[in-house]
Amino acid sequence: MESKIFTKLLIFGAMNTAAFMFSQNTENDTITRGKAIDEVVVTGNSNPKASIKTSTSISTLKMKDIENAAPRTTAEIFRTIPGIRSESSGGEGNSNITVRGVPVSAGGSRYLLIQEDGLPVMQFGDIAFGTQDQFTRFDSFVSRVEALRGGSASVFASNSPAGIINFITKTGEKEGGSITQQMGLNYKNYRTDFDYGTKIGDDTYMAVGGFYRIGDGPRKTGFNSNNGGQFRLSLLKKFEKGSFRIYAKVLDDRTAAYMPMPVGVTGTDADPKWSSLPNYNILTGALQTINLQHDRTLGNDGNIFNTDVSDGMHSLSKVIGAEFNYNLGEGWKLEEKIRYAANGGQFVAPFPASVSKGSDFFNTANFANFGSAVYAGTNTPVDMNANYMKIALFNVKLNNFNNFVNDFNISKKWDVVKFNAGLYKSSQNINMSWMWNNYLQEVSDKNARLIDVKNTAGQYITDNGLLNYGMKDWGNLKRDYNTKYDITAPHAQVEINATDKLTIDAGARYDIGKVTGYFSGATVTYTSRDMNGNGVIDIPEQMVGSNDNINIPVNYRYGIFGYSMGANYALNNKNAVFARVSRGGSASADRILFSGYNYTNNDDPALDAVKVNKVNQVEAGYKLRGSGYFLNTTLFYAGTKEANYEATTQKKTENKYQSFGVELDGYYKITQGLDVKAGLTYTHAEIKNAIDPTIIGNMPRRTPKLMYSVNPNFNANKFNVGFYLIGATKAFTQDNNKLVMPGYAIVNPYVSYQVLKNLSVSLNANNIFNTIAVTEAEEGSIAGGNGIVRARTLPGASYSVSVKFDL
Repeated sequence: MESKIFTKLLIFGAMNTAAFMFSQNTENDTITRGKAIDEVVVTGNSNPKASIKTSTSISTLKMKDIENAAPRTTAEIFRTIPGIRSESSGGEGNSNITVRGVPVSAGGSRYLLIQEDGLPVMQFGDIAFGTQDQFTRFDSFVSRVEALRGGSASVFASNSPAGIINFITKTGEKEGGSITQQMGLNYKNYRTDFDYGTKIGDDTYMAVGGFYRIGDGPRKTGFNSNNGGQFRLSLLKKFEKGSFRIYAKVLDDRTAAYMPMPVGVTGTDADPKWSSLPNYNILTGALQTINLQHDRTLGNDGNIFNTDVSDGMHSLSKVIGAEFNYNLGEGWKLEEKIRYAANGGQFVAPFPASVSKGSDFFNTANFANFGSAVYAGTNTPVDMNANYMKIALFNVKLNNFNNFVNDFNISKKWDVVKFNAGLYKSSQNINMSWMWNNYLQEVSDKNARLIDVKNTAGQYITDNGLLNYGMKDWGNLKRDYNTKYDITAPHAQVEINATDKLTIDAGARYDIGKVTGYFSGATVTYTSRDMNGNGVIDIPEQMVGSNDNINIPVNYRYGIFGYSMGANYALNNKNAVFARVSRGGSASADRILFSGYNYTNNDDPALDAVKVNKVNQVEAGYKLRGSGYFLNTTLFYAGTKEANYEATTQKKTENKYQSFGVELDGYYKITQGLDVKAGLTYTHAEIKNAIDPTIIGNMPRRTPKLMYSVNPNFNANKFNVGFYLIGATKAFTQDNNKLVMPGYAIVNPYVSYQVLKNLSVSLNANNIFNTIAVTEAEEGSIAGGNGIVRARTLPGASYSVSVKFDL
C-alpha cells in the first residue's frame, strides 16, 4: 500500500515539474478564490510579506471559506487546513489538535498554539479540562484565520514548536458589517452573529461584534446544553508614524462536552466493524441525560459543592488588550502588544469508566453482596440483557486560568537586511479543583435512567444512581491545582535579501520558565459525612472521597532554546523553493503534576527529563503560482521527545517519536465559475523509544498515514454551490497498534443565493451521509473484551440554514 502511495507522490512530483516548465512562458496573473494564499501574511513572520516570498508553510482562511465549511465548533475550522489533524469530536472545546505527525499525547494541542491578534489565548494548549479552544470562539468579528505549520513558529511564540493558528479580528477600517441568523434544521440551534465597523473621527475607527446562541447542539442531551455568547469591541487610532489600538472581549458560553461513548465493535482488531449499540446512536447520542442534571460532592475546601451538570463546559473570559506601533525613523520601528485575560469556568461531563451487559455489569466481582438493581426512583428491575455504565462524572472547577501577555519588539531595516529583537513576558495561572463522583447509568440516548443497587440485605448501596462520592477506581481524584507559570523569552530574528531572488532568515528564542505553587490530593483520603442531609449516614456516605489537604510545593525552573533557519529562492515571479531547519519545545504544565517527581529540585534528572518536550524539524518545499492555479509542496521531518501522565489510565509515559512525509496544498480555476481547492498530507510516524518497550517501532496512536480535503466550488451570478470532502485513512486506537480505527470520508455540501444586494440565504450540511468517523478510543484491542469500545466519533448529519444581511 505504501509503495502505491509513494508512486502517486512521485507522479505528483512529476506534475509539479511539468507545471513549473509550463509556467515559464505563461503570463503573470492573479487568481480569484485562491488569492488569499498570496496575500500578505503576518503570522510567524518578523517582516510581513506575500506567502510565496516566505520560507514557511502558511494558509489563510477568509470569512467566506469558513462560512462555506459551516463549522459547528472552533476545532472544525482547522480540519480543512493541510497538515493539521483536528479531532473535533469533543464539542466546543477539549479538542485534540496537532500538526504533521507530531503526537497527541493525552489531549489538547501541546505543540500548536491558538492566537487572537498575535497573542496566545492560553499559554499552554493542553491544560487538562482547560484547553485553549474552550476559550476561543469564531464569529463574524474575525477577519481571517492564518495557519502556520512548521518550525518557524518556535521563535515567534512560546510553546508552539509545530505551528500557530491566528484569529485576526476586524478593526473597523472597512466600513459596514453584517447580521447573520443561523438555525439548525434537524437539531436545535439558534445563533445570531453580528459585526459592524465605521470611521468615528479623523483616522479613528471602531468595530463591534459577537454572537449569541441557544440550543442543544448536534447531539441530543435532553436539555439546552449550548447557551451563551461573546461580545467584542475594537478602537483604532492611526497617526502619521504609527497606530494605537485597544480591544476587549467578553465570553460567557455554556456548551456540552462529549466524552468517549459506548460503541459496538465486532470482527477483529485488524478488520473491525464499528456500529451503534441498541438504544444508543453513536452519531446523534450523548451521555448527558435529564436524569442527571444535579451533582453534589464534597468540595476540596470541606464544604458541599453543588453543580448543574447542564453547564457542561462553561467558559468565562474577560479580555482587554492593546497594540502600539511607531515608526521611529531611519528604518527603526517599535511594536508592542499587551493583553490581560481573566479566565475561569467549569468543566462537567460524564465519562464511561466501564460498560457491559447487565448480566456482567452487576455480577458479584463488580458489586460485593449484590442483591438487585432497579431504575432509580422506581421499583422496576433493570433489564439484565441491556447495557449499563459506571460513569465517572468529570467535575472540574476552573478557579483561575488568568493570563497576562506582553510582546515588545524593535526592528531596524537596512537596504537588504531587517533585524528584529524583542522580549516576551507572560504569566499563566492554572488553578482548578477536581471533584469527581461515580454514577450508574443505562446505555441510552433517550433520557437515560440512573440505576440504584441493593445488597443482599436489601440496603441501597447507591443514592439515586450515585455509587461513590469520589472516584475509587482511579485513586479518588479529589485534586487541587494551584500553580503559576512565569515566562520570560528574549528573541531575535534577522532577514537578509541576499539577492533579488534569495532571502535568508534566522531566528532564536530562549524561554526562561519559572513554576511556583502547590497541589494537593495526591493520596487517597475518605471521610464519613451526611451528604444528602437526611440525618442518616447511608452506605455511599460512609466513604466520601475528600482532598487530603497535604500541599505539595512546586518550585522549579526550565529553559527552552529554540531556533529556526530558512531560505527562500524565487526562481521567477511564479516559482520558489524553500528549506528550513528548526528546533523548539513546549513546557509541561499541569500534566506532569501528581506523577511523583520532586517538583522543588531543579537538579533532579528525573524532573529535568520531563519538564520540557522537544521538537526538531526539517522542511523543504516548492511553491508554484500561475494564471488561475497554485500549488505548495512541502516535505517535512519531525522528531519529538515528550513526557506525559494520563488521569483516565493512570499511566506515565516518556516517549520519542519520529515522523516524515509530504504536504500538498493547491488551487485550480477550471472555468470562470468553477474552481477547486485541495489539500493532502502523507505522514509516516514511528515511536522510536518508550518506557514500554513493546510499543517501540509502532505508529503513534490516532495518526493516519493520509489526510485530505477537497473543495469544489461553482459560482454563477447570485448562485454559489459546492462541498467539502474531508477524510483520513485508518489509524490505531492505541500505541500497541492492534485495534484499527477505519478510514473515513465525510461530505459537507453548501449552497447559497444572493437574494438582494445586501441579503443572502445559505444552506449547509455536515456529514451528509452519516459516516461513522472514529477519532479516538480508550481500548487498544477488542480481544478478550465484551464487544463494546469507548470511543468518540464525529457527529452525524446536521443541517442548518442562515440568512445574512449586509449592513
